[in-house]
Amino acid sequence: MTTDAETWALVDDQRRRTIALLGSLSPADWDAPSLCSDWTVKDVVGHLAWQRAASSASSLPGTIAAMLRGRGSMDAAISDLATRWAARRSVDELLGEVRLLPGHHRTVIGTTVINHLIDAIVHHHDIALALGRGLDADPDAAAVAADSTWSLPKGFTLPVTRRLTAFRWRATDTDWDRGDGPLIEGPMAAIECLLMGREAAGAHLSGPGLASALAAVADPAIA
Repeated sequence: MTTDAETWALVDDQRRRTIALLGSLSPADWDAPSLCSDWTVKDVVGHLAWQRAASSASSLPGTIAAMLRGRGSMDAAISDLATRWAARRSVDELLGEVRLLPGHHRTVIGTTVINHLIDAIVHHHDIALALGRGLDADPDAAAVAADSTWSLPKGFTLPVTRRLTAFRWRATDTDWDRGDGPLIEGPMAAIECLLMGREAAGAHLSGPGLASALAAVADPAIA
């Protein structure tokens, strides 16, 4: 069990990895599709940059307005806020905002530090994997994130995550082994990303359960 201070240190480490990744992107990369449905790379960065402002109570009216536009859906509100934030800013402005994130240890309203760790790791790879880049996360940080992803109560987990608990998952770069079923193994970051529904992470995993797991991610009708 990590303390909040320890978890924030893991968040900041991942944020710095993302900052380094963003600094290597070409102009075309920013307009490329990410792994996040309907978001470009720039939209994902807009979401990350927005989090700093969203940790303030002054952001609440804008969040409520976005939820009304999304007919009460938090997912729709988050998507709306991210794309609007990105559209109103240049790449350089977004980079400047993201570079201010390390050391910013206030949660977005309604979230926890663990939520921020999951967000930092998964959204990094929404960009990196979509652009054909490699995995880049501290395995122990990804394990902390995956513990939360794995153990959330049923009403709070993603449907895809619930389907994937039918498999056994074993990390090859840290001590993490969960589940009981056909084995899937590989780097911890890839496991966390696939548990969060990122099918592209499967390219970094192997095992007799992988094909069935990928099918379960691709088709919600498969249990």
